[in-house]
Amino acid sequence: MSPGPTTATDGAVCDTCGERGEPGDRFCEGCGASLPATEGPPPPAREDTHARPITARTAAPGSASEHPDADGAGPERAADGDGHDGDGHDGDRHDGTGPDPRGPRAEDDADGLGYDPDDRDHAERAVRGAAAVTDVGRVRPANEDAFGLVRLPLTGSDREIVVGVVCDGVGSVRGSAAASAVACTTVLATARDAVAHPDPADPDLADTGGIDVTELAYTCAEAAVEAVTGLARPGHDNPACTYVTAMVVGDVLVVSWIGDSRAYWLVPDEPDSSCVLTTDDSWAAEAVAVGLLGPEAAYSDPRAHAITRWVAADGPPGPAHVVAHAADRPGVLLICSDGLWNHIPHPADLARLVHSDGPPATARAMLEAALNDGGTDNTTLVVVDVAPEGSPA
Repeated sequence: MSPGPTTATDGAVCDTCGERGEPGDRFCEGCGASLPATEGPPPPAREDTHARPITARTAAPGSASEHPDADGAGPERAADGDGHDGDGHDGDRHDGTGPDPRGPRAEDDADGLGYDPDDRDHAERAVRGAAAVTDVGRVRPANEDAFGLVRLPLTGSDREIVVGVVCDGVGSVRGSAAASAVACTTVLATARDAVAHPDPADPDLADTGGIDVTELAYTCAEAAVEAVTGLARPGHDNPACTYVTAMVVGDVLVVSWIGDSRAYWLVPDEPDSSCVLTTDDSWAAEAVAVGLLGPEAAYSDPRAHAITRWVAADGPPGPAHVVAHAADRPGVLLICSDGLWNHIPHPADLARLVHSDGPPATARAMLEAALNDGGTDNTTLVVVDVAPEGSPA
């Protein structure tokens, strides 16, 4: 994936047919060819989110579906299920003798990622009810992906928030491994700060410990963009990455993304009810969305995986995508880089990889599936078990 150049014109001129587009246009209306990026009108201010963070709630398992194309990218779908049960404790078990095979835990690495970002050919992390893994794969010489994962107690509540983030460094730009690591570190630091400074007086936020989770998703994305922008140096390419986060409190799931890293809702007991929760910021997805090409043609095009949004100093302006969902049944929230979904794009297939032994086993099974299919890219993922209150254990 590689962002195209940004022009400062009123609208880019199509190299194929010569027609000039409007500011912000990504594709030529005359012939459908891709256009250099231009800055469109400023995005509208988002509505106030200082309330219970639910923006989508559905209850029809049969309505959840994947995009018809081979990559599973498509219109965002809200799944009304949530939370694969599992006992949720597999990731925290250690007998205390010798080094913990899972690596540092949150209390061992209170300000970092829980692994060495300078040595990430393979790294794993687990907290109660969630796990993450990153791997260089079988083809790439280095791993430019990164992840962050933490579980934090909420003030004045018996609930906790799980925050996971996956960032995929743009391979065509130097310094993108640093960009992905900085973005992930910033998200975790921002989440920790928010949890340390809640608004307990707001009754609308009682269920989430005084934290507006939807607003936190926007804040984390903005902080990540600012941090990666700070890596830019005059006369050099701007380090860049894609971005996806997952925040889970009880039955509330909030997902945020920029680029083509994805989030999935997986229902192991009903794999066909699983779905993609995000829409790719990519040439193919946008070509399909505006009706220029059908899915098969778009995703077979050489431009298919060119990203149309990314996190960097020269990234297209505007807030991150943020959606919220409420779970009514057990399931697993997955966020991942394209190193996973390029190999296993369909939600039902990913749901069948969910392991009864808990999130660490699930994460390893998904990584193994990508490696067995060729491991052509860095692969990074975070899985979070979600079990709504009252759901069967």
